[in-house]
Amino acid sequence: MILALPIGMMFLLPGVVRGGMWVGVQTGPTYCATADVGERNWSSPGAEKTYKDVKFDVNFFGGLVVGYDFVHEGFLGRAWPSWMKYFSLVLDATYENMSFQHQGVIVEVKGKSTVSGFFPSGTFTMFSVVPMLIGKYGFIPNAEMPFGRLQPYVGVGAGIIISNSEVSNLITRERNKLDVPLVMETGLRYMLSRNVSLDAAFRYRIIPTAFGNSYEIPGDMSHNKIDLDFKPELYNAILRVSYHF
Repeated sequence: MILALPIGMMFLLPGVVRGGMWVGVQTGPTYCATADVGERNWSSPGAEKTYKDVKFDVNFFGGLVVGYDFVHEGFLGRAWPSWMKYFSLVLDATYENMSFQHQGVIVEVKGKSTVSGFFPSGTFTMFSVVPMLIGKYGFIPNAEMPFGRLQPYVGVGAGIIISNSEVSNLITRERNKLDVPLVMETGLRYMLSRNVSLDAAFRYRIIPTAFGNSYEIPGDMSHNKIDLDFKPELYNAILRVSYHF
């Protein structure tokens, strides 16, 4: 979250807002690759299961983005070095669902052979905030847009994702679960005018921590915990419209 500090300062400094600040809205489809989901039932130690190749639905996300381009005017009256015009800071916030249907799968039972089984339906709702560092290059410069009207870019970042899950026939034990996503985005920005831009982008995210939750069976008086965890790989196609101050 180190990058979030200078971005937050932009709102407090009118001079920065007049030069380099931009805000945007974004949307697009979200696809999660098939994943192996591990199950641990704490009432039966050693009886772990793995549900192989669980499939997820295609969903849509919406979000806001706040960015700062390192323009020539600089910061607090000091000009940036000329090479910094090739970089931007971005704070990205998105909300989305990740759903899956009741489906037949192959189940690997620890210490035993694989069997056919079923995986229940459910939904994850996810809110993420990710600061990113953007590298870009400008083409088709003119007097109004000296950096270039056409700007391919690539960005990387890491942030937080807060999730809540619902799985059929199970009670969720933990709300607002916190995980850390790693993000890479590449795209193409076209400056429609000095103040308005249109982005088409592709984003890849991975959550290397044990993403999932803990559950219990309704009516189970002993409240035995069941963990369902996996490592999702998420793909987004993004359409973004931004206003530049």
